[in-house]
Amino acid sequence: MKMNNDLKFDKNTPLNYNNKIRNQEKLPAFLEQVLIGILLGDGHLQKSSSGLKANARLKITFAERYKPLAFYISGLFCYFINPKGICFSKVKSGKDSKLYGRVSLTTVSNPLFKFYHELFYNPVYLNNKIKYIKIIPLNIEELLTEVSLAFLLAGDGNYNKIKKVIRICTNSFTKEEVSLLSKAMFNKFGIETRLEHTKNNQYILIVRTSQVPKLQNLVKEHMHPSMLYRIGIPSTKQI
Repeated sequence: MKMNNDLKFDKNTPLNYNNKIRNQEKLPAFLEQVLIGILLGDGHLQKSSSGLKANARLKITFAERYKPLAFYISGLFCYFINPKGICFSKVKSGKDSKLYGRVSLTTVSNPLFKFYHELFYNPVYLNNKIKYIKIIPLNIEELLTEVSLAFLLAGDGNYNKIKKVIRICTNSFTKEEVSLLSKAMFNKFGIETRLEHTKNNQYILIVRTSQVPKLQNLVKEHMHPSMLYRIGIPSTKQI
């Protein structure tokens, strides 16, 4: 896995340096790329209040079996996560189901995250209240990098062993937004994808069999070893 040299993530870093990082207008380059990939997947930015000018915080929830990835991401964002920001809980998927463990990461609320909230969320007014809808930014082609794509695949990628394709679960976005992401992947990296219609009028991206090796080579060095199976690469550290 490729290591980044943008920041030395050391929990012994002096507090004043932590504050320096938190007080920047934008994240350092590597963390910005990570965040974009997370937001294209299951990550969410939450406003501290409903107002347009309110600060935001990042929240991600993982199934317990994905603890290695959760801990890795918590390390990357360690300057923004307090000890209470890592929570373990057990939930049921249905009335009679067994309890499933999960890990939640929540950063501090910070003006820095407001910049990315404005990129990825549109305000909608309902009953005189503001509701925020997550979107794919129109400039996603400019924002998308190999790192971003790797973190999207780590969260929402799925390798079909029979069809030998990679599916990207973009269900929460509109057809137009998914098409925009597909176009960005082709224009930026030359990777061809197609849209597949699923239930509830949702769409996912399919990376064609011929394109899988190209995608694997593009992102594998940026992915946590435990998640390589999501792009069809076996790993001794697979969970």
